[in-house]
Amino acid sequence: MLLAAAAAVVLGVICTTSSEDVYTDISIVPLEVTPTAAPTSPTPTPTPEPTAPPILEAVIHGFQYPIAGACLPTREDLMPNAPRDYRWGVHEGIDFYDGDCCVPIERGMPVLAAKTGVVIRADHDYQDITAEEMDAILARTQQQGYTDAASLDRLRGQQVWLDHGDGIVTRYAHLLDVEVGIEEGMVVEAGQVVGYVGNSGTPEGVTDSDLENHLHFEIRVGAGYLGEGLSAVQTRRLCEKAFAP
Repeated sequence: MLLAAAAAVVLGVICTTSSEDVYTDISIVPLEVTPTAAPTSPTPTPTPEPTAPPILEAVIHGFQYPIAGACLPTREDLMPNAPRDYRWGVHEGIDFYDGDCCVPIERGMPVLAAKTGVVIRADHDYQDITAEEMDAILARTQQQGYTDAASLDRLRGQQVWLDHGDGIVTRYAHLLDVEVGIEEGMVVEAGQVVGYVGNSGTPEGVTDSDLENHLHFEIRVGAGYLGEGLSAVQTRRLCEKAFAP
């Protein structure tokens, strides 16, 4: 009897309690979410410019300009590494043109040895490129996508090369002629005439002797050329050092 009455009281309490009363004392604490930082890209490490090998700093000096009174051209397209789109290649030397090297450049003017050295090439028997041969060379370079060594040598025209030791060779190209008496194996002194400004080997020179007369001059370093793989600034610096008093 007493158990039944107690049960009835409990049941009455449960039945009269609303759902709102049940949750009145429950505190809801909002979940604190720590914001996730947006991913950031790592700061790129700048790629350092290539530097000239120490050997260049040691041996590339003491040259004189191969044209009396000349200076380096201001135009970068006349310096090493400039593109040569007409033959799908790059320039490997310095071009001394009239109007951009401190002195007038004229066809037939003397070309001078830039440093004392031994003659290792003198093209006295040079044969001019014909129009047909030029067309064939340029078509081949376009098909290949680069200038092969044989084509490049032909496009340099009549040349003289001097060996200065330590793997350094200078080349004098596009000559009108080689000076009489310049022969392989002989020693020439700095400032001695080795040839004369012309336009041999140039596409324009094939048809007109008045076009493209200039001296193409190279400083070779081992199997490459001065400035190869370097920036324009670094290449110019090396060239300035080469001709510094």
